[in-house]
Amino acid sequence: MDSKEVFEVLQRVKTWKPEMCIDLARRILETVVPDQILTPPQTMTLEEIQAIMKTDKPPPTDEECKKILEEERIKK
Repeated sequence: MDSKEVFEVLQRVKTWKPEMCIDLARRILETVVPDQILTPPQTMTLEEIQAIMKTDKPPPTDEECKKILEEERIKK
């Protein structure tokens, strides 16, 4: 593949959705060094993550959730 072909492929890929670009990049890398691409190790269990996220506060009410969402929309 020469530089012209690479340029043409890049121009075409620029119009793709990000997920498609990431999928293509992953597939290309897998063809180059398939044995060296490893799944990242799981470092925390679900229970550990839940413990980190746990609070002493009760969950927000529907009205509080609506207010939070409205405030976030205003920020944008």
